[in-house]
Amino acid sequence: MDVNNNFIIVSLMVIFTLCITLSSLIELNVEGQREDFTVITPNQSNTSNVEKFEIYQNSQYGIKIEYPSNWLKTEPGSTIGIDPYKQINVVTFSSPPNNDPVLMVIVANKTAGTLTDFASEEINQHRLIYPDFNLLKLGNINLDDNPGYNFIFNASDANGKFNAAQIWTIKDNKLYLLVNTVSEHLYPLTWPTLQRMINSFEIIN
Repeated sequence: MDVNNNFIIVSLMVIFTLCITLSSLIELNVEGQREDFTVITPNQSNTSNVEKFEIYQNSQYGIKIEYPSNWLKTEPGSTIGIDPYKQINVVTFSSPPNNDPVLMVIVANKTAGTLTDFASEEINQHRLIYPDFNLLKLGNINLDDNPGYNFIFNASDANGKFNAAQIWTIKDNKLYLLVNTVSEHLYPLTWPTLQRMINSFEIIN
């Protein structure tokens, strides 16, 4: 009888250990997917094969960036936000075939506060605008070798679910902001191209 009891106890301990191990592996896998959210390799995209890039340069706002030659470029020069976070939408790049705006380059001639101040303000505003705002990633980054900050999120608007990223830096009391917004199903297709554009960004003043 004692032998049977010991066998049952040992068996239960083995089963319990296996359950804990499997649970840990599943959790690690989920975390790994979450960390790799923004990592898309070129062979997953048909837009990363764009061979010809052109250079956009704006001496008034002191910026330079590469963009695919088959993308639409517009310079709205429109004002976004209110003081102390008033910004100018200098240039917008839109991808074919529908010419949906994908990347905006925004400059604020003067800015108040620090990078983290701006991050808090932006996140709070987005939470108000989008009820289903979901912050995916937040942290430090370099933009043109300058200390910067970024956050990545998803939300919904009238056109459906979308993914978005904001990357910014402050230099000489000016704010430089790159805003990427794309529908959820197109995100994996456009991200490799956007990475090249973001990596090419330069502050030339």
